[in-house]
Order: sequence, then C-alpha cells, then structure tokens
Amino acid sequence: MPVDKAPPQVVFLPLGTPEEGASLQGWLYESLRRAILGGRLPTGSKLPSTRSMAEYYGLARGTVQAAYQQLLSEGYLQARTGSGTCVSEVLPDPTLNAGYVRRKVVAEVEERRTAPDTPWLKRLAEIEPIFSRRTLPTGVRPFFPHRGDINAFPIDLWRKLHTQQLRSSRLTMLLDADPAGLPELREAISGYLAIARGVQVSAERILVLGSVQQGLDICLRLLAPGDSQVWMEDPGYPGARQLMDISGISRVDVPVDQAGMQVEEGMRLAPAARLVYVTPSRQAPLGGELSPARRLVLLKWAAEQGSYIFEDDYDSEYRFIAKPIPALRSMPGAEHSVIMAGTFSKLLFPSIRLAYLVLPEHLIESFTRASALMSRHANSLAQAVLADFIHEGHFDRHVRRMRKIYAARADAFAEAAHKHWQGLIEVSEIRAGMDIACHLQVENEQDAFARLQAAGIDALPLASYCVDARAPGLVMGFAPYEERAIEDAARAVAQTLRG
Repeated sequence: MPVDKAPPQVVFLPLGTPEEGASLQGWLYESLRRAILGGRLPTGSKLPSTRSMAEYYGLARGTVQAAYQQLLSEGYLQARTGSGTCVSEVLPDPTLNAGYVRRKVVAEVEERRTAPDTPWLKRLAEIEPIFSRRTLPTGVRPFFPHRGDINAFPIDLWRKLHTQQLRSSRLTMLLDADPAGLPELREAISGYLAIARGVQVSAERILVLGSVQQGLDICLRLLAPGDSQVWMEDPGYPGARQLMDISGISRVDVPVDQAGMQVEEGMRLAPAARLVYVTPSRQAPLGGELSPARRLVLLKWAAEQGSYIFEDDYDSEYRFIAKPIPALRSMPGAEHSVIMAGTFSKLLFPSIRLAYLVLPEHLIESFTRASALMSRHANSLAQAVLADFIHEGHFDRHVRRMRKIYAARADAFAEAAHKHWQGLIEVSEIRAGMDIACHLQVENEQDAFARLQAAGIDALPLASYCVDARAPGLVMGFAPYEERAIEDAARAVAQTLRG
C-alpha cells in the first residue's frame, strides 16, 4: 500500500493587505481561516513560528500570537509538541474540511467533464503505448528483449567524468545549451560514425535529441503532412508504428523477409510515399539485413520521388560473425535523402536518453528549430559527460567489450535452446543484436506467451510486431543474462511449454 506524502511546509502565504482601519489581529485571523477553508493551507501543513510571521508581515508578535490562539481554540489549528503549529487534520465542521471540499468539487467537475473529442485522443485510446508504465518489464526477468546489461557499464568511470563536469570552473554547463547539441558531442559523434558506420559527415549536420522516437516524430511532422503515405516495416518496431498511427498519416505496411524490407512491394503499394521507416543494418525484430540490391533500389526510388528514408540504425554495433555492416547513409547519393538515427540508450544505459539524427544539409535549420520548439535541448550535462566518454576512448572500449560479452551469451542461448527446446522453439543463427525472433512450434502463440509470463519469463509474442499474421513466434532477449541464468531460464521455458 503506498505511503501518503506529508503535506508541504507552508512558510509564508500571500495574504494581501488589511483594509484601512481594520484590526490587524482580525485581518490575520480571517485571512488564515479563509486560506484553510479554501485549501490554500492543506490539512497538516506547518505554519511559520509567531516570531517569523511577525517579522515577515511587520506585525507585533503579540498580534500573531492572538490570531493563532483564536484559530487554535476554534479547532482550525493544532499545536504539536516539537513540531510547532499545524493546520488541523479535521476541521471543526466536517463539511468545511478543506480536503472534503476539494474532493467534493473535484468529483462534481469530473462527473460533468469528458475528454475532448479530438483525433489525437481518439487514436491514443486505441493503442497501448510501448513505453507506458503498464508495459515496462518488472525487474530483469528472462528473456525480455531490447535491453543490455547495465551491470557491465563502467559506472565508476562515468561518475568520475560526471564529477569533472561539475567543477566550479565549468558551471556554465548548467545553463541552456545549443538546441542542436553540444559542439563537443556532435564532433565526437561525427568521428565515431566515420570509423564505426562508414558515414563521413560534418558535426554541423548532426542534431542531438532525447530519443530516436523524438527524431521520427519531427520527421512525420515536417516531412509527411496530412494523410501522406509512409512505408512501415511489417513486422517492425511497434514504437515507430504507434507514432505513425498517432500522427494521422496513412501508414503503408511493407512486408519484410530475410533480405529486409521488400522495397519493390512498397513501390507497388505506395509509389508516391513521402517517408520510409527502415532498419537496414539489423531489421527489428527479424534480425536480417537489407540486401545490397534492395538498398540501391530504395535509394534510387527516393531520389526520383523526392522522398525521404528514415534509417533507424538499430543494434548495428553488436554484430558477432563479421564487422558491422556500413550504414545505408554511407552509400553514394544517400546524403540527400537519408535521415540516419542512432541512440546511446541501447549502447550505454536506457536512462541516458540521448540520440542523434544525421540530416541532409537542407533540413538542418528546420529540424533544429522544431527540436528547440518541442524540447529546447537534450540534457547538456549528460551530453558533456558523453562527449568526454567518447573522446577519451571509453566508448569504443565499452562497445567492443560488450560485443564479446553478448556474443558469448548468444552462443549460450543458442546452446540452451538446442538442448531444451527441441519441438518447442526453433532458434535460428544469432548473427547480431541483443535479441532474436524465434519460431514457436506450438499452435497457440498467445497461450504460450501467457503461460511463460506466469512462469516468470518475459519474452514477447512476435504478433505484437506484426500487422499481417505470421507463423507463431517469440522475440527473446539474451544480452542482460549470464550463461547460468540463461541455462536455468531455458529449462524453465521447456518445463512450462511442455506443461
């Protein structure tokens, strides 16, 4: 049962000025009494001492003592030993109790009021946002996807860099920052992209945001007005699909296979689409890569149509069987039509809430203005710490270390699946990422999902990523779990599904 928070201490409440010729004691008494009955002084609130009250309002202390005493005698105030004078929890007449009055008024207003009949609210009521409190996983139960191992993050090093930014000589870091992002961080991201993703881009074309979701939201607002058509992968990332549904655009679901989005099918379904959402380096959730041939076709189509491609560079760094695949944005001609998005929430820890867009030159000004209008700027202190983390080489070492750890856990997951899940769940080769889409070899996907959840297993049904029905499946994560935990959880999955 939640514990109620103590009411805030009231120091000095604005009481207005007494009328000319009025008794100061009577004015103070009546002002405090009205404040209590109106709820401006909540029950349990602590009043200032008589000395402090007298000094603040320029009254004689005896005047304040007399007003307090009258309110005490009538039951509006109560004196607590060691706690001073407080507003009574129950007022003399229950119908005048501030809490009662407020609850009654609120109840009457709520009974009459309904949510406005707006398109946004209608669409919002039809979905369960992927990031809502009800959809957040509890604890670190296996095999929840899309998250890494925060226990392996070098928190002591991060704390040291954070402390360095809070030196007295650097307090300007606490002021507002450039809405495009700290120049130091944008330079660091530029250098990282050139080495790790094959993208040669100046820092001026990088916009730092709070999340990839925010970047997609700006794209939809600025580049896909009204009911413009937008391609969406199917299956694909639910957060992107839900944002499209809320925005009011005309979403066109383009099927995905092992070679990524079926680009020619998208051209058939919506040849004049304004925007394409795609995860080319590691498709979410199936894990494949957009083939070179399809990449060329997609870029050629976007150039001819004047359309834009939103490249979500999802999980690209964690590739186990070879070097990471270069980003779509690194291909010739892509700089004019591809908007590349990346996030540090997957690579470092979720609550850092820092991401970036790589923008065509002609979109930099409008996107920066939109970002500034919507959120001013991303957390500048976190940006400064991250810039140091990258410049000093810690970021590269951390990613390389985590790639080895996740590769070992991917092997352990595959081995445990082969050992325990024969005839239940088929796991294909794990080539990259922090999770894998598995083929479920039982008939009822939702029943299997419910039974696993009841047994403490947090895998997600593949159907939650799909619009058109596919073979039953589960999206299962392995990155945060040590090998022994993977083995134990795999055994529990088998026992649950065999029932």
